[in-house]
Amino acid sequence: MSTTPADLKRTSRWTHKFIDLLFPTVCAACGKLGPIICSECLNKFSEIDGPSCLRCGRQMAEPTVNCKYCRSEDFSLKQSRACFAYSEPLESVIQRFKYDGLFALARPLGKLMAQKWPEWAQPLDIIVPIPLHARRQRSRGFNQAQLLAHHLGPSVGIEVNDRVLRRVRHTKPQIELSPPKRKENVWDAFAANSAGVKGKNILLLDDVFTTGATTTSAANTLLEAGAKSVSAYCLARAVQ
Repeated sequence: MSTTPADLKRTSRWTHKFIDLLFPTVCAACGKLGPIICSECLNKFSEIDGPSCLRCGRQMAEPTVNCKYCRSEDFSLKQSRACFAYSEPLESVIQRFKYDGLFALARPLGKLMAQKWPEWAQPLDIIVPIPLHARRQRSRGFNQAQLLAHHLGPSVGIEVNDRVLRRVRHTKPQIELSPPKRKENVWDAFAANSAGVKGKNILLLDDVFTTGATTTSAANTLLEAGAKSVSAYCLARAVQ
């Protein structure tokens, strides 16, 4: 007797139910049995609201275009936005995602990024996840930005290209460094494929925007390779 697609679908559904019974999921933030991010923790994610700089997304006393931080720093992005502030319980969720190998979080987090999708000053051609160096990706087993991008891209109808930007220099983890050292650490750390980026409006995607050193370095590399513009979108931003 042949197996139909409907049979396979039913089998898959029951297989997943059986797996859930054997290995029930718990919330990545609070550990409560249930969804991988429970509704209580999800409701505690702190949105970045109120007046901000229309270019870099930094919170300001009143709406501003090209704030003093954009003008004074090497800020090469057309626009930068983040979904949430980098605070608890989202901080714990991201830590579990990146360092505990809980890559199943990519789907709900990517869905959140799609739900919070902002208006962009420049129409976007491709989404480019910030790459890890090959050595770090082998150690971690995956690139969290790449996973987020591949869940986000289809939801917003924009192609994801994770081949046009490479990390060519192995660097120290940024979390270990002071803001000035972060910029030095990622200087000239990337290389871009000119044929794949020339004339394109690119959206860099990462999980966390802290000082912006990594994103700025990647953006400069893409612009030098011929990109028309580079913007950035992150799941969370360190609010200063």
